[in-house]
Amino acid sequence: MPENSPSHADIYEQHLRTEIVRLNKIIQVLIKRAESHPFDYNSEFNLFQSTIELEEKVVSRTRELEALLRENEKINRALREEEYKFHSVLDQSLVGITMISNGVFQYANPKFAEISGYSVTELSRLGPLDMIPANEPFSADIMRKGLAGEFKPSSFVMELKRKDCRMITVEISSNTAIDIGGKPAFIAVWVDITERLLAESKVRALQIQLQEQAVRDPLTGLYNRLYLNESLDREITLAQRRGYCLSAVMADLDFFKAINDKYGHLAGDEALKFFASLMKQNSRNSDIICRFGGEEFFVLLPDISVDKAKERAENLRRALANLPFIFGEASFRVTASFGVAAYPEHAQNGKDLMNAADKALYSAKHLGRNQVKCFAEVSNP
Repeated sequence: MPENSPSHADIYEQHLRTEIVRLNKIIQVLIKRAESHPFDYNSEFNLFQSTIELEEKVVSRTRELEALLRENEKINRALREEEYKFHSVLDQSLVGITMISNGVFQYANPKFAEISGYSVTELSRLGPLDMIPANEPFSADIMRKGLAGEFKPSSFVMELKRKDCRMITVEISSNTAIDIGGKPAFIAVWVDITERLLAESKVRALQIQLQEQAVRDPLTGLYNRLYLNESLDREITLAQRRGYCLSAVMADLDFFKAINDKYGHLAGDEALKFFASLMKQNSRNSDIICRFGGEEFFVLLPDISVDKAKERAENLRRALANLPFIFGEASFRVTASFGVAAYPEHAQNGKDLMNAADKALYSAKHLGRNQVKCFAEVSNP
């Protein structure tokens, strides 16, 4: 109800006051009539008696009306107190609350004024459609249909343009409609969720980062043993389902302990990163390259035959052996040994495939290092 409209209690009080005035006027008219017409004694007495009785009735009625007035004033005072409490709650609310009628804000609490950047007075001349940016026709259409009563969205999210032109994201809940003067009015609750969405986005990014860190080797940036264990059986299943070969290469840097002993562990770390970078440069997007542990590495090569895998390993071995490794003022060669195996030729599951590649690697190291061996070459010595 608009603030300036009289309440039912006010109308009733005015009616009572009018009734008292009317009764007093009747008494005055009767008294004047008696004074202006001569009567005999009895008539005068009867008139006087009637006047007294009427006055008593008026006094009694007046007392009743005054009691009703006092009761009405008590009710009005209680209503004003409740209205004050109600507005105090709305004014201190942590969410924006509005009443919308004819597409205009009939009421807006201070929190919504804070959210929108407009004053409460300015909002009384605006409506929700005035705050939807031009590049958001879908949101405007939803709001327009909602205000027209075509549907009643319980809650939806949209972009809102503040007075300072800054864009924010708000969540609107509006499923309460009331009738004002025969016209529908909608109660809407507005929450600025811009900061919440930003925080959620940061949390998701952090979760992705943590998940990535959980499966990545911090030194080389390659996948770690945990990721390999999770991927191996999955890749075997895919190879079986799609009918292709899955090859595996296990590599180990030669004489790695000697590098650490002679040049220090920092040099050893740089040698591992050097080899990891070379492996990434010579891989496909579908290849899974892992640091198996220490100076050992493991590579899964989907849809590559064992012969092609052995050729890939040989090219990597040659590239590593031919590139000088520079650490500070020292420059020396780093080599590696490789073992190759494949599913389903040499193994039927992930564990056996890993063991087959490891056995081939052991053969390469046993035969002098810096070479590539296939499991087929050492399975029947």
